[in-house]
Amino acid sequence: MMGSVRERTEEIGIFRAIGFRRSHIMRIVFLEAGIISGLAGILGYGLGWASAGVAVALSGEGHSGHVPFAPELAVGAVVLALTMGLIATVYPAMMAARLDPNEALRAL
Repeated sequence: MMGSVRERTEEIGIFRAIGFRRSHIMRIVFLEAGIISGLAGILGYGLGWASAGVAVALSGEGHSGHVPFAPELAVGAVVLALTMGLIATVYPAMMAARLDPNEALRAL
């Protein structure tokens, strides 16, 4: 997220220059982090579940095995990914909100 904030310095400066408040900038950064973290949690659980199924099939040696879908574990994975993503976004969001619009627009 820090890289994303640094890459978008000009965009954030323009937002601040046209009247966006610090809270608006923080919301934008947290929304982006939430979307990315949520998708990462879903994708991570899906890939883990699929690779566990492949591992069971390959090591079963003729025995049928089944990896059940666990909705509680899926929800836990997504919640954990969201929590970690949002915690890791606090500092970059604060840095983006503190950005001076004049400094950001000078970079243009």
